[in-house]
Amino acid sequence: MDLKVSPAAEDTSEAKAPLLDFEAVERRFRRLETAPNQRTIDATLKAIATREPTSFHQATIYYGLERPDTPPRRKYGLLVTSIGIVFLQCFVATGLGQGVTLSTCSEHSDCSRGTFCDEGICDWCYLEYKPCCRTNSTSTCVIAEKEREGMCTTCTTSKGWETFQDVVKERMDSMLVQDWITLLLASIVVAFAVFAEIRDCMLCEITLREISKRREVPRGWRYAIRGLNYVRYILLLPNIIVSVMSLVHEDGGRVKYVCLNTVAVLFILEVDNLAFLHGLGERTRMEAEQHAHAGARVTEDDLRTMGVVKLIFVVTIPSAIFGGVCGHSVLRDNADVFILMLAPLPSLVVVFVQRVMASRRKLKKGCGEFGWAILNYIMFMSWFLIFYFLMFVQVHGRRSYDGWWGFIVGSLAMFAFTLVLSICTDNPPKPSAESSSVS
Repeated sequence: MDLKVSPAAEDTSEAKAPLLDFEAVERRFRRLETAPNQRTIDATLKAIATREPTSFHQATIYYGLERPDTPPRRKYGLLVTSIGIVFLQCFVATGLGQGVTLSTCSEHSDCSRGTFCDEGICDWCYLEYKPCCRTNSTSTCVIAEKEREGMCTTCTTSKGWETFQDVVKERMDSMLVQDWITLLLASIVVAFAVFAEIRDCMLCEITLREISKRREVPRGWRYAIRGLNYVRYILLLPNIIVSVMSLVHEDGGRVKYVCLNTVAVLFILEVDNLAFLHGLGERTRMEAEQHAHAGARVTEDDLRTMGVVKLIFVVTIPSAIFGGVCGHSVLRDNADVFILMLAPLPSLVVVFVQRVMASRRKLKKGCGEFGWAILNYIMFMSWFLIFYFLMFVQVHGRRSYDGWWGFIVGSLAMFAFTLVLSICTDNPPKPSAESSSVS
């Protein structure tokens, strides 16, 4: 059988072109680069999402909500472990921030300059304690008589009565140019580490959002994951910043101390990653690495929000650290007042901006989010003071909380109010009809 070729086909330019036309290939690539379809964009965004290392919390969401045949023992075991990891991080970060100066002691030599051993805890040498060293001051002194002599000996130096604020000022004044540059570098490193933690929170929230679009997520799981994110935003990360500033006040700002203390603080943020890499079984970890990001469909708005959050942290965290370190003498006898005022601001600003961007910059929503920011600040201060109170209870026993009942009741009421408000304002996305029919 003879095959005939049309003469018209032989006369076309395509037929006369060489087998490998580089110009035609280049034109095709240019068309593909300048006119990408939605599938290409989605694949690129998914690749960006999967580039983020999987954490223990992302593995918990995968086994708890995405993998259909996960045994309940593993599902709830991972959830309990995630909750335990976050609260351990909060307790250690808060304990480090407070215990740098207010550490336990058995004698005055266990405390640093500007502090003395007050019945088991290193307390600051306040200016109001100076009259206790005068004769016949028993009725006006708040320090127990058995601790008074040691306090006077410890707080009185060759320079006279030396408060903790005086010691901090002396340490900050002795910092050289290289010390301040090192502190700036350490602040930027802290900002990047904090952003990595927040990006993990955002990816967990994105995954939860996409799963909620496909099917209804159990309320307990929704509250657990969002509660963990809230604790990491409002309690964990501000106390990391508090720890950095407190260590500078306590040890000084010399290059060696700044570098070593920064590394020591940031290990707290690596606990969940280490638990994922070395705490899970190899088969469990490898499956989570392969599938944990499958539900995280990162959109252009999500990427834009991540970029804004990163910029906020890179600007506000170094500013907060420098403001807290340099604000030691603003208020009399309160070297840490600016530390507590500035430490939660980066997280609060990020939460505020995220909510405003999610609401499409509506003014009414923005005012509501400003109210949430104030509430979150109160929650941070309540947590910090409750931890401070628990530390004194462990050392001094029941007599330490005789005058704290009002504060305890108020803090518990604040926690209950925040919980009820969060439940009332929780509006998860409804599963789409298309997703429901497919499933």
